[in-house]
Formats: sequence, C-alpha cells, structure tokens
Amino acid sequence: MFVNLMRGKSIFIIGFFIGFIATLFTYKIQKINNNNIINLKSINNYDNICNDETSKLCKNEKYQLINGKWRIKNKNEKHLEYQKWLKTNNIKISNINIDYYQYYYKLLNNNNNNTLLESKWLEKKIHIICIVFVNKLKLAKAINNTWGSRCNKLYFFSEKLIDNELPVIKLPIKLTSSWQMLCETMNYIWNIDNKLLQWTIFIKDDTMILLENLRYFVAGLDFNNDYYLGHPIYFWGQAYNVAQAGYVLSRGAFKKIVETFDDNYKCSSSGKYWKKEDFYLGKHLSMLNIYPIDTRDYRMRGIFHGYSLQLLFWGYVGPSNYFTHALYPPDDKNCCSTKSITFSVTESDKLYTINYILYHLNVFNCMNYYGKKMAPTKLSENEVWKMALTEEFNITYFDNITQNIYYEIWRSRYEEPAQFINRDYTQT
Repeated sequence: MFVNLMRGKSIFIIGFFIGFIATLFTYKIQKINNNNIINLKSINNYDNICNDETSKLCKNEKYQLINGKWRIKNKNEKHLEYQKWLKTNNIKISNINIDYYQYYYKLLNNNNNNTLLESKWLEKKIHIICIVFVNKLKLAKAINNTWGSRCNKLYFFSEKLIDNELPVIKLPIKLTSSWQMLCETMNYIWNIDNKLLQWTIFIKDDTMILLENLRYFVAGLDFNNDYYLGHPIYFWGQAYNVAQAGYVLSRGAFKKIVETFDDNYKCSSSGKYWKKEDFYLGKHLSMLNIYPIDTRDYRMRGIFHGYSLQLLFWGYVGPSNYFTHALYPPDDKNCCSTKSITFSVTESDKLYTINYILYHLNVFNCMNYYGKKMAPTKLSENEVWKMALTEEFNITYFDNITQNIYYEIWRSRYEEPAQFINRDYTQT
C-alpha cells in the first residue's frame, strides 16, 4: 500500500512538473509572437502614416539605423540643448555631494538664496499646471499630499465627485461627453490662469508625474510655440496622445484650442463619445496643424507610460492599441527611460511609498563624515575623568591617582552597582 501511495505521488509530481514546463514554454513562445506582432504592426502603421499627406508626423531626422535598430544620431543632443538653454539664462550648474547637502548644507544654508538645487530653480522658472481628472477621491488626496505639491498650480476636476477637504471642481453644466468635459476644463483654466500659463499636463488620478523630468524635457522649448506631448498612437485614421499616459500642451497649443472652442455649444457639439477625449483633442489639434511629436529618449525608450512600472519592467503587458498602434514604438527590450515623466499608480498606498522613496529616503554613502561624524566635545577623553572627580569630590590634584585609587574613590560613594546605576548612594 505504501509503494502504491508513493507511486501515485510520484506520478502526480512528474505530471505537475511537465505541465508547468509546458505552460512556461507556451507563454514564452506567445510572448515572442506578441512582440513580433507589435513590432510588425508598429512598423507597418508608421510606414502607412509616412506615406500619406501628414508628413509632419514623420520628420525624424535626429534618428538613424544603427546595427538594425533606430537610434538617435547624437545621444547627447538633449543634454547639449539643455546646457545651451541654461547658458542663455545665465545659470551655472555645479555638482554637489548629496550627503553634504542632506546632512550639512540644509542646516546651515536654508536662507541662502544664491544657491539652489537645479530642480528648485527649474520649478521657479518653468510654470506647470497639473490637471487631474478624479474618479477616486482617495487617489486624488494621495496626489495632493505627494507629487501634487511640485506643480506650480494643481486642479482637480470631476464629473460627479465633490469633497469637503479636497477642492474638487465640478463644472456647473450638464456634460454629454468626456471631450466636452476636457474642453470646458481648458476654458475654465484659460479664463483664470492664462497670464501665468506656460505648460499644462492632463492626467487621470491613477497617474504619477515626475515634475522634475517634465521640466527638464520642456526646458529648451518655447512654450509660446505649438507643442503636444505624450505617448502618441495612430488609430481611426488619427494621431493623438493617449490619456492613459497623460498629455502636455504648451501655451501656444492651449491658446489655439480654447480660441477655437470658446463656448459651451462648440465644446458640446464637437465630440459625442465618452472616454474618447484624447482622440478628439488630437483630431481638433491636427485641424490646427498641431501634431504629437516623438518624445522617446536616445535609446528609443518611452518617457510617458500608461502602465505601472512593475508591469512594464517584466513585460506582462499584453498587446493593445497602446503598443500595436504606437506612432513612435518604444524599444521593446528597454522598458523605460531614466528620464520618465509619467507612469500608472493605481493604489494610494503605493503612491505614498514611491513618493517617500524618491523624495524623502536618503541613502548615506560617505565614510566617517557628516551623518557618521561624532558629536563635537570641548574636552578630550583624558580630561573627562578629571572633570568628573573635580565636580563630584572637589579633587584638583591628579598626579598620584592610579586606576585602583580612582576605583576606590568612586567605590567609597557607591556601595553597590545597582545603587551606582540608580544614583541611590550613601554619602561618606
């Protein structure tokens, strides 16, 4: 009976192992096929676009084919443009030891206005308005308590939700489509903030923005010109940036769209479907000769992401319009740029965690300095015991005091170790 039992268990284990290997092999083959389909569709999609009249979408002179892969001709181009822009603003950048900054500089130079972290200077120089469309108040509150503070202006809009703590704006009109809501939102912002408006980013509430990277990306661009940034796809015969990854409008593009749709009727009659506001925006901008541009970095990695990083890192995202219809498909083997701007965070606790790791957690790297530096003392170790004898026993002559004498002096006052610790001693 024991032999039969063991034989049955062995057959089960072997069968389970074979099934697991077969499933893993099938998944791997399917993933390879999916990647090939995505790449093939993206290439064909790109070729089709470049053969039609909207040739403005296809001007990519900055890329060249290297070892069978498209790469930017000069990988330092963005950095050089940024350095040139800094120079035109009379800004000099120098390196700073991060440990020095965290453990020493902050304490002594809080009121020094001549020196700023680069990110803080960019925050003052480049004005970004963040527009968040709210579906869950919990996520919106997490945004308000985390990365939202790094926007120059932060607005929350919702079709239905209101809250006593969070200033969620509910437009005082009946909405018939998500495009109408976006259109009315842009008019609302333009009416109250047009004097300060430079760049505006629109996102859903399950998105995190790295404002420092966005400011770096747009630093050398003139916001008075027409820019429309994001993750562009080509679908239904139209190129547009998907709302899933967030999209950015410069002042020039923003101004043209609100001047075209400047009243309730124009907003409501120019788009009738829900959840297609990104498509309608791309469509209306293209009528104004404004198109999405290629935002990938020099290694063809995306910077606007409509999925969470844990999905993108491990390649668990299946084929979808986001990839198969990508206008400028990112390199499938290199998930995400080190200068990424947006990615999805669907839970508020994860948003707090990521924000803490990025902006509050310090990893100390220096040896025996600043954070590990001993507290300063006015007396050397050799002087400490003398000071103790002077204060406790009024002894000022120390030449004849040996270790044994030192012990007996203290022993005469503290009879037991416990009394010594508790300072419960008998005077002698």
